[in-house]
Amino acid sequence: MKSSVVIAHKNWAVKWLCFVFFPLLAFSVHTHAIPNSEIVIKGKVSDESGEPLQAVSIAIKGTARGTMSGTEGTYTITADEHAVLVFSFIGYANIEVPVNGQTELNVRLKKSNNQLDQVVIVGYGTQRRSQVVGSVGTVKGAEITKQPVLTAAQGLQAKTSGVQVVAAGTPGSQPQVRIRGVSSITGDANPIYVVDGVITTDITNVSNSDIESVEVLKDASAQAIYGSRAGNGVILVTTKRGKTGKMHIGIDAYSGFRAATSKVKMASGKAYAQYTNEANVYDGNSAIFDVDTINNNTNWFDEITRKGIVQNYNLNISGGTEKTTYYFSAGYFKDNGIVRGNDYNRGVIRINNEYRLAPFLKLGHNLNISIVKANNKNNEFTNAYRMAPSTPVKYADGSWGYEQNLSVANPVADLEYTNDILNQVRLQGNVYGDLTPVKGLTLHSSFNFDRRDSKSTIYTPAYYIWSGQKNDTSLLTAGRGNGFYYNIDNNLTYNKTINDKHELSVTVGYSAEHNKGDSLSASAKGVPNQRNLWYLGQGDLTTTSVTNSGQLVTRASAYGRLTYTFDRRYNLSGSFRKDGSSNFPVGNKWGTFYSAGASWIITEERFMENQHIFDELKVRAGYGKVGNDNVSGLGILNGVSIQSYYYAFGGNSYSQQQAITYDQVKDATATWEPTTGTDAGIEFSVLNRRLNGSASYYNKLTSAYVDVTVPSTLGDADQTIYSRAADVRNKGVEITLNWSNKVNKDFSYFIGGNITFNKNNVEKVSGNLQLKSGSLGNGQITTYTVVGKPIGSFWVYKTDGIYQTQEEIDNSPHLTGTKPGDFKLADLSGSDGKADGVIDDNDRIFTGSYQPKTYYGINAGFSWKRLDFSVDCYGNAGNKVYNGKKAVRFGNDNIEASVAANRWTSANTNTNVPRASNTIPVPSTYYVESGSFFRINNITLGYNIPTTRWGSTVSNFRVFATAQNPVIFKKYSGYTPELPGSATSSGIELNIYPVTSTYMAGFNLSF
Repeated sequence: MKSSVVIAHKNWAVKWLCFVFFPLLAFSVHTHAIPNSEIVIKGKVSDESGEPLQAVSIAIKGTARGTMSGTEGTYTITADEHAVLVFSFIGYANIEVPVNGQTELNVRLKKSNNQLDQVVIVGYGTQRRSQVVGSVGTVKGAEITKQPVLTAAQGLQAKTSGVQVVAAGTPGSQPQVRIRGVSSITGDANPIYVVDGVITTDITNVSNSDIESVEVLKDASAQAIYGSRAGNGVILVTTKRGKTGKMHIGIDAYSGFRAATSKVKMASGKAYAQYTNEANVYDGNSAIFDVDTINNNTNWFDEITRKGIVQNYNLNISGGTEKTTYYFSAGYFKDNGIVRGNDYNRGVIRINNEYRLAPFLKLGHNLNISIVKANNKNNEFTNAYRMAPSTPVKYADGSWGYEQNLSVANPVADLEYTNDILNQVRLQGNVYGDLTPVKGLTLHSSFNFDRRDSKSTIYTPAYYIWSGQKNDTSLLTAGRGNGFYYNIDNNLTYNKTINDKHELSVTVGYSAEHNKGDSLSASAKGVPNQRNLWYLGQGDLTTTSVTNSGQLVTRASAYGRLTYTFDRRYNLSGSFRKDGSSNFPVGNKWGTFYSAGASWIITEERFMENQHIFDELKVRAGYGKVGNDNVSGLGILNGVSIQSYYYAFGGNSYSQQQAITYDQVKDATATWEPTTGTDAGIEFSVLNRRLNGSASYYNKLTSAYVDVTVPSTLGDADQTIYSRAADVRNKGVEITLNWSNKVNKDFSYFIGGNITFNKNNVEKVSGNLQLKSGSLGNGQITTYTVVGKPIGSFWVYKTDGIYQTQEEIDNSPHLTGTKPGDFKLADLSGSDGKADGVIDDNDRIFTGSYQPKTYYGINAGFSWKRLDFSVDCYGNAGNKVYNGKKAVRFGNDNIEASVAANRWTSANTNTNVPRASNTIPVPSTYYVESGSFFRINNITLGYNIPTTRWGSTVSNFRVFATAQNPVIFKKYSGYTPELPGSATSSGIELNIYPVTSTYMAGFNLSF
């Protein structure tokens, strides 16, 4: 149990804020009277042609009060008779209208494509895009819901620059996301997600249909307001809310099937038998197959897979009055996956309500409950790759097929005997209150929480296939786990505009986080193979084992941000955050994080008034420091253990004493893993705002924790310690261009793209870095992290052709056991690049890493009358992957068809494929392949069915068909070049779940 208290000295203050502030709000309701000068104003908002506009924001200038127009454009608001109403709507120019005692105000908004006036969600508030000094990417929820994916994290792929999303094929899993490269080596390199104020690392519980927008904070000047958690980036998720007006009902549904995007052609039964016989003869053994009797040709990949069905259904109801708005949704998502017996089911209910109790007081809540049931299966793709195709799934008598000369389980039988059921209930959300005691001042208090309860049941019956695949006694493992995270946050925001020139916004706040979790797992043998009897008490209680663990992490933070805008041209912004974390020892708990930035709207200058090139032009620059406390190996206390050997003290005359030793050495000065970075960019719009673009340069440096060796005086010679001893730099350029044009009233189109160039490099190491990783599970490692190279660079021998004769082997340095047909390994370890006559680790070379030098997205589409079409593409270039499954042989494994056909033999010497062998191969350049690929990510064709026949009941009815990941162009010979993993072990295809293609159809219906 890892537990320590970080900020005990402030707990009383937090509790006071939580339990006293809301009663004060209630007291304020009774003590603040509505000013006598306030009147009720009604009206209608229309566009230039007189068509009503729904969901227009109507705010009372200088206050946090406001409302939304309804479906007919109508609105009602209570305001001072001398107030000014601000009408704003995306795509239209803002307009300010003085009330002047009028009780009816009808307004018309004019079209505007001014990107800089759009509102952007930032940490703890909103800003106009013109005021944003950092790099922020925005993706609308509608772009994400086009895709049949479980989570919005996957939906970000190809949508914004600087964000690399590595797809995960396993149902229910979240993809790996990297923002502007990998910074943390041994820590968690994933960004945090902030869902309506709730900080989390997993958003698989949020329905995509409920998402309004996603903002990606990419640089330190944008992230620093979340200092302690922002070291790897921040992704803000804003869910939908109700709008003033009549009830709106929406139904979204789709259904389709999934299939593996690409396969690997394996050897036939006879080709496999011939290859295996050759390998055994080479090793001095007898052939094990009579090739002429081989009649089976089992495709094990096809035997363990199927067409997986995917379904998604969502209902939402929203609406509201001036006093109350509501949003309710219920959704169901089912993904069977492509593995037989595997399925994932998720039900989600969301309730987002807001209550205006008084003009100065607003309460609300965002609540999301998800219920998950998953039937998990073992990853059998490795077994399917290695299993003999000469063996049938079952023999004629119905018994399971097996190959006793091969240490591989029958993967179909393994799936049959795997029962792994997970049930999880997760409640996430917040309750909040906003108090506006005076004009421009808002006090926001919220309680944000995330509760998880899970139950797992894993049952393996007794069975016997052969001596290498059996289970003598049934085994039941029952697990229970729960976690509760909460964050109490209180902040004060003051907005003031002076003489319509000076805009000032100040935010200060304090938050306290508490994250506690525990798990209990117990197992027993001899439980009957009947599901209704899968309880530990039904088994042999003498075989019961129990494990129990838990953790507690607490954090506290004080933060602030100041933004100043002059004349809508010049913007200055700075933020400061002081964080404390229980992950660090006393004296090092606190970290200080900050940012400063500026932006200049050049097109607002007088000297730009008569130019006809730029419609909008903005430059920005920022600098900041953020942190990360989620680093492995930083346990505060040193573990000790009783050793089985003894030491004699004082000579032979003294009795020997049992030894007590440290399990590992800890860094007593452990503290935050900081990242500092600069960012500069330009944003522009030209050609009457048809072409919009941006370009950014970034440079960030992380002082990362790594595993370094310590002097032998502290223990064994190979003793290591996690220490902040390596500097990792990521620097690069991002470019985004988007073109859109409305040709006429019936036809419009768009095309755009983004590209990121990133260079990752380990710049400096203090001490002796020993970060070899990328294990293949056969005693071989493939990556090495060193100064001057990217994290997790592949470290292998260079092949230099194939030995043709024994004489050639004898006359050159080689590894023990080398035979004709094996690879020549280049001798590169001598001084001045000369050979030293020995092949060892010193001859290994670096051949790139999994981290791409470039990744990009392309999107295009058009709408013609009621028809719409869109296509998204994604790709990366300049990275490498390691074909681990091809490089792992334990003896008599199956091989790929190309290996069987092109292998070296005495009659086929003109080849680069080595001989048949059962020897474990060493890592070499032969297995390192290009990781570059280009994929059509999504194709969608939709049609809006006319709704006039239903009168005013149905407002929209759209049907669509989508193909997700239908085509991939790749050089890699394996299943997929998208290979997630830890920072030092990514890009190795070993136990991968293949990426899938999805084909589905659905509809969007609204009332």
